Amino acid sequence: MLVHSDAAAVARFGRVFGHETCVRLIDELSAGEASVSDLCTRLGLDQPRVSSHLALLREAGLVGVETHGRQRVYSLNGPSPALTLSTLRTLAASVAPADETAHRTVRDDAPVRLARTCYDHLAGLAGVRMLDTFLGRGWLEARGERAFELTAAGESALEREGVDVRAARHARRAFAIGCPDWTERRYHMGGALGSATLAALLRSGRARIQPGSRVVTVGEVSWMA
Repeated sequence: MLVHSDAAAVARFGRVFGHETCVRLIDELSAGEASVSDLCTRLGLDQPRVSSHLALLREAGLVGVETHGRQRVYSLNGPSPALTLSTLRTLAASVAPADETAHRTVRDDAPVRLARTCYDHLAGLAGVRMLDTFLGRGWLEARGERAFELTAAGESALEREGVDVRAARHARRAFAIGCPDWTERRYHMGGALGSATLAALLRSGRARIQPGSRVVTVGEVSWMA
């Protein structure tokens, strides 16, 4: 019954992301809060259409609204909506020829190579460097070629940085695994811990997904120094 409930919830969100206008609104709101009139101007759409799609996003719990005087200002409810959209963009891009795309991206040293989302975790040079740092500091230990285990020191360090390690351990997925990086030809950290780590960076403002892309702007983070 729980699996069926999860499937229904996922399908409900899928219907919201199936609206192009909802996708464009999430992109715009990922840059900061905005009023309906602001959004209409940016998107070149009429007010009824923008308002109806904002209502869909609010009903799904993806967007919140506050009243400032006579204006209603909308904002995303945390980093999850933008992160979900980045995941969908990763899926959409996966149909491109990987070798050709990777070669061109590395050759041009494109921003997407430096730091990007890979589904719900961090990839690119930043993601590879983060995994190297975790291993070098003894926060992670290898358990075979691709599996990793978090040490007691690593758990304490990441929890101090706002990473929800407890929730990651209870997630119904691999905890910490090496995910092949398509530009660097090495592993970055995937799994529930990779997801929780990126979520912590987004919540704290040390990382931000650029609207309309999978590129991640990363600020001062010692893990990638």
